[in-house]
Amino acid sequence: KASTVFALKPSDFHGVIPKLTLREGAKVKAGTPIFFDKENNDIKFSSPVSGEIVEIVRGARRVIQEIRIKKDGAKSSEEFGPTDIASSSIEELKSKLLGCGLWPFIKQRPFNCIANPSDEPKAIFVSAFDSSPLAPDYDFLLEGREIDFQLGIDALAKLSKSGFVNLNIPSKKEVRF
Repeated sequence: KASTVFALKPSDFHGVIPKLTLREGAKVKAGTPIFFDKENNDIKFSSPVSGEIVEIVRGARRVIQEIRIKKDGAKSSEEFGPTDIASSSIEELKSKLLGCGLWPFIKQRPFNCIANPSDEPKAIFVSAFDSSPLAPDYDFLLEGREIDFQLGIDALAKLSKSGFVNLNIPSKKEVRF
């Protein structure tokens, strides 16, 4: 049975001090920013589902431990519009990733913290290989979505100084970059 309550946990993101943009009772769509990083206001964290914020769990010293969202079943999401990766500038791509809440998933080596959007990396490493027990097969997950995956690789290549993207994926399918 699918869950009806989802939680965002700021503690899952190393080094983030959350500042809420919405309160309990607020209606949200998938992709609506819920909180941002106090150190960098541009890094936003978005709702994974549409519904209502039912509870904000706080710990010692009123630290936000989790934001609980009750799913409404409508599957509505924020519209961010299409992006032409080939003609977009680096700033346009960064603002799109920051605005829709995808930037927190771009990690910086070696400390696995969220990458600073004002820095320009020398290279970007994409790992689509998981060796943990019961890890999904990425050939199965990406089947039929190869063009979307390639567009993501192309967008990441534009974000680095050299345009270099190191792709670690054990696959028989060809991916160009």
